[in-house]
Parts: sequence; C-alpha cells; structure tokens
Amino acid sequence: MKPRSPLVLGLLITILAVAGGCNFPGEAPSSITEAAPTPRPTLRDAAPTSPGRENTGGNPSPQATSPPASPDWTRTARIVTPYDDPDVMAADEWEWEDLIDQAVADGANVILDWTCASDGWECLSGAALDAALEEIRTRADYVHSRGARYIMYVGPLEAVTEGIDNDLDGRVDAGQESRSLAMQHPDWAQVGIDGRPAVFNGVLPGMPFWVCETCEDVWLSPAHPEFRRLTMEKAARLAASGLDGLWFDVPFLTFNFGEGWRAQWADLSPAARSLFREQTGLTLPEPPFEPDWSDPVWQTYVAWRYRLIREFVGEYAQTVHAVNPDLRLIMETSVTLGPFSTQKGASPLDLPQVSDLTAHELGGLERPYQYYRYPDFLSALLGWRHVDTAFGQPSWLLSYVEAGHEDTPALARIHAATVLAAGFNYYTSGDEGMSRMVDADFRRQLFAWIAAHEGMLYDPTLHPYANLAVLYSQSTVDYRDRGDWETSDHTDAFYGALSTLLESHIPFEVLSERQLDRLNEFDAVVLPQVEALGEAQADALREWVQGGGRLLVTGEETTRYDQFGNPRDDYALADLFGVSFGEAEGDVYTQDIGAGRVVFTPTNPFQEYRWASAFWDETGEDADPAYAGEVRSAFLEELWAALEISSPLKTDAPFSVLFVPYLRSDGLSLRALNYTGLAYGNPVPAPQRGLTVQVRLPDGAQVAAVTQTDFLAEPRPIDFAQRGDLLTLTFDLDTAAFFDIHFAP
Repeated sequence: MKPRSPLVLGLLITILAVAGGCNFPGEAPSSITEAAPTPRPTLRDAAPTSPGRENTGGNPSPQATSPPASPDWTRTARIVTPYDDPDVMAADEWEWEDLIDQAVADGANVILDWTCASDGWECLSGAALDAALEEIRTRADYVHSRGARYIMYVGPLEAVTEGIDNDLDGRVDAGQESRSLAMQHPDWAQVGIDGRPAVFNGVLPGMPFWVCETCEDVWLSPAHPEFRRLTMEKAARLAASGLDGLWFDVPFLTFNFGEGWRAQWADLSPAARSLFREQTGLTLPEPPFEPDWSDPVWQTYVAWRYRLIREFVGEYAQTVHAVNPDLRLIMETSVTLGPFSTQKGASPLDLPQVSDLTAHELGGLERPYQYYRYPDFLSALLGWRHVDTAFGQPSWLLSYVEAGHEDTPALARIHAATVLAAGFNYYTSGDEGMSRMVDADFRRQLFAWIAAHEGMLYDPTLHPYANLAVLYSQSTVDYRDRGDWETSDHTDAFYGALSTLLESHIPFEVLSERQLDRLNEFDAVVLPQVEALGEAQADALREWVQGGGRLLVTGEETTRYDQFGNPRDDYALADLFGVSFGEAEGDVYTQDIGAGRVVFTPTNPFQEYRWASAFWDETGEDADPAYAGEVRSAFLEELWAALEISSPLKTDAPFSVLFVPYLRSDGLSLRALNYTGLAYGNPVPAPQRGLTVQVRLPDGAQVAAVTQTDFLAEPRPIDFAQRGDLLTLTFDLDTAAFFDIHFAP
C-alpha cells in the first residue's frame, strides 16, 4: 500500500526538503520459478530484541552505530510507522525523535520509515540521494540507540512526482519538464497491450489515493537496462546506510490502474519484448494486439512475466546482501492466492525464493461485522502462512482497522487475535494511508502482551498439524482464470474449501502444485476445481493414491486441461475418477484404487459455499447462511464420510469456533478463535462455556502439561485427560485462546 495522507505528506515534505522534491510509499508483490519450497525446514531459534525504552521527554544524541543484537529479529517484530501518534503530532513543537521515543515506549521494536529515497525518482542518484542517505544514517543511529530496528520503504517500480500538473489540465506544466520522469525517460515506462505507456496524471478518473491531483505516476520497466542499473546502484548504497531492512513494495507489472487502464498485461515495452526474445527465443507481437490463449507464445509470455519480476527482485536481493548480509529484504504483497498474481506477474508462491520474508497486505475486517468475513479472512491468512512456513520464513501482516469509532477497540481485538492465531507479526493501521494508529491504549496493551509471549506465538519450529492438504493450482489460476475474477472458479473453490474445513473443524495444510513431492506426508488431498494439471503432476497423484492416499476431487472440469490450459479429450485422472468427461451423471463417484481411494463429484460444493456466504457484502443481507450450512453439512455427510479418514481434531464447539493447530518441536500449539454471534452491528463474540476438544497426538507422544493463554491474558495450567493417543481438553472461550500442549521428554 502507498501511504499518502495529508498528515504524512506535510511531515515528510518538511523533513525531506533538503533532499529535493520527493515522494513516498507503494504497493507490493512477487515472481515465479520452478523451484519448490523445502518441506519441514529446520528453522533458526528466535530471540527477543532489546526492549524499547520509556520516553524520557528528551532527544539525546545517538549512542549506537549498530543495531541491537538478535539472531532473527524479524520473527519477533512489532512494527509501526512513527507518523501515527496523534498526541505527539498535535504538539506545538515536536521532532522526528519524539515520534520514535513514543513508538518505542508504546512497545514497538521495528520502525518503518519513508524518505526521498523511498520512491522519488529524483532521488534515484545524485545529490538528492546523497542527502537522503545521510538522513537515513542519522535516523538509523537514533533508532538503534532506542533498542529498535530501522527499516525503509522502497517502491522501485512506481515513481510518483508531485507538483507536475498544478493547473490540473492533465499535462506537465511549463517549467516542470525536468521533473517529469515520463518526459525525461519515456523509454523507462512499462507498456500495455494496447501500446500505451503506464504514465498517469492525478486528474485521471479512478486514481488511487496516493496519486494526488498534481501528481505524475509512472510504472517502470524492470527490463530497461539503464533504469535497472541505477536501481541496483541505489540499492547497494541503501544497504550500506545502517538500515536493518528494506521494505520492498510494488514489484508489479501494471494490469489495472484507474478507469482508463484495464487488462493491459504489461510489460510489452521494447526493452521487455527484447528481453523476452533473448530469454525464450520467441517473438511477441508489437502492441496493440489481443491475447490469444491458444498461442504458445502468449502462454510462454504469461509465465515469463513472473520470471521478469523474479529476476529483478532476485538481483535486488543479491545486491543488498552482497553489501550487508545481515540486512533483511522484506517483500510487501497485496496479492492473495488467486487471479491478482496473474494480473501483476507476481505470486506469493515465489516471494520466499527472492526475499528474506513477506509482508502481506490484506484489508481488515471492516466495521460491518458480517460473520462470514472472518473465516474468509482467516483462510487468506493461512494460505499465505503455510506457503511462508514451508520456506522456513516468518510472515508479517499489514492490515487495517478503521480508527475513531466507538466500536474500534472491540473490532481491533478480534482482528488482532485472528492475525496472531494465524501466526503473523502485527502491523495494523487505522487508515489506508498508514498514518493513523487504531487505538493507542489497545496497541500498548497488545504489544506488551506479544512481547511477553513471543515464544508461544512465534516458535520457529511451528508448522501446520494436519493430515489433509488442499491443493492450490497456479496453473489453473493463470491459464483458466486468466487474471479474471469473473472466471476464477478455482480461486472461489479453493478459499471455499478452506473456510468449509475450518468451520467443520478439520485441520488442513495448503499445498501448491509445486510441492507434490510432499504427498506422502498426508492421508488425504483435496483438489478444488484444479482444472489445469500437468502429466507429471497427474502421475504423482496417481502413484500416491495407489500407495494409499485418499483424493477428494470437485468440479466438472478438474484435470480436463494441461498445465497451459490446453483442453484434453478426457480428464488426466479419468482412470481414478471412474468416469470420463461429459459422462458424469451422479453426484458422487467413489472408487478404491490400489490401497487408496478417490471421491469425485462434478459438482462445485466449495464454490457454492463461498457464493452462499457472500462475505463481500458488508451487511450480510445478500448472504444465505442457511444454504451455506446445508453445503457444509452435505460436504461432511457425502464427501468427507466417503473418504473414510478421521480428522486429528474433534470438538463439540459450534461451527463459529475455529481451531488452528500447529506442531512444534516440543509439543502442540492449538489456537481457538470465537466468532460466535458476530453480525452486522455487533463486533463482540458471544462467550462459549464448557467446550470440549479432542486432539489425536503424534505417535508415542505423552502430554506433560497444558497451559491456556486467553488473548491479552496470562497463561494458566488447565486439566487434561490423555487416553492412548487422544488428548481431551475442556475450556471456556471469550475471544481467543492459545493452548500450549507440552510433551514429556
């Protein structure tokens, strides 16, 4: 997200005047490779960073020239931007240091900042960059003296320049030509499929909030050699400036931007088309032209867009790590598992391959409290978290809870509990400009609680505890959904499956099509409308089923297409389904294959569930919860029962109590979230009393103790009963509870 509020702008313009006319923050994403994450990696132990010091009211000179010691501070990060404290900002006289002092006193241990070097193209090199780097060095020393880490926002592929069009006529003003990136370097811009450069003025309809009326906004081509060289030179200098991390945003190829730039499939600039030809041996048409999804050149281009971003980000990472191996490259992405990845040439599956960790951006739960927003929100978080966990990386979340309302603290509470239960580090703003805190008292309380329970929340050995995997197919998203949410059947089915499983109390792990070497870790796998599947992947699934795996397949066209979306005459797995394409007449087909079993339905239950939940309607008036419940019940009675496997978790809790279990090196961590009674106008869940949950333990595990830590409360031991490999807990639940199940040595 590009923070840009009047509050931040006024502050930054004042602070950065020495560096020239500069601009601020951007959006985010990824890249694509054939490599798969390593299963169940051994992670480094995490240790807490130095505690923040109380605000003494003064601004002492910097005492430290190096950051506080910590093996991996990113695992225990409590992130803030310093420009969101209304009390400090309202004072007649204040300094930047006052903001840092207050943030650290409030419990922050990571400070995210902006300077001219963030995304102002005039600070790409020269005296303006020199001035910005000097400012960064001074600030880094001060933040380190306060026992915190200092990270800087950068948005290399989007440049916003203010004051270009002061008369608001949509053109560069006379005398501003030298400040216009579009005029000085027209060949740097990305180009869309209709031949237009990705250059925008703030007066165009539908511009995002960070592109002010007088602004010029340019999206830059990562394929352009001169721009790329200057960007890497700047990256090296940033890495040497004393920063602990770079928050890298907007590694996007522009697809939709405003009302006049839609489905543009950038980058088709001369530099990009030349690089595509060099790397693939194929030639793209010169724009304008229309996509031809049956053309191997276009199919290759869709995959190559990921490569373009991956290699740009990969070079950036190599550049900064060569200068400072301890610097963390933090990739921000607002791209979920779905069509946005195709649109922007960026996938969350790829970010861990080219960065140290990912800061995911997801809008908050909003003030209307429609129940179904919550399991959908949690599903999105778990999809991201499982990808990052497979690479042994932490996950940060940038999210939003609208500040200033009577019910803001209550909503912030359920939001934060969800974020932490999913395993994310917390960074939440009270507005989309990242310039307002949600609630000062709540954040102080939350940060103190997180700091006291880092080991419970962020044990680096945590990974999902499940015997069932849900397959996410990037090939289906790319070549069947084609960047279009209107045709995103797999995406709807995928997230519908996650929410259905959460409400059915069936733990799962998200598995991508690149991870089929991990099939033997699971008893069952769900293919929710996975329409595009390669032959090698089909063979892997077939072999796994023969060996005893249980496969649940939904969707009339599942496996009907190869990995590029080319149609087959029949399903790739027709022999497992027991029926050919176009011949399915019954609702459910069940077959035993070797030692395994396949349950296939040409219907779309998970997609039906997601449509019935209508989570996108803020009031819930368009939702059909009764039908959603029918779909969930039918899944359990007809599909889950036919698989004939047992879940490692059973409970008498209602479907509105969700469980997230993790296995760690010395036991289990079970997180429970209570969404019961949440509805439009009511953000406070109804307390649940006397709930029972039964967990099947790993082979040979003996439980020594169980502690329950209610959200924002202290841990307490609770009674438990173990009979064989089954552990039974009885508990009360308000908002959320974290159960630590300790195994005997």
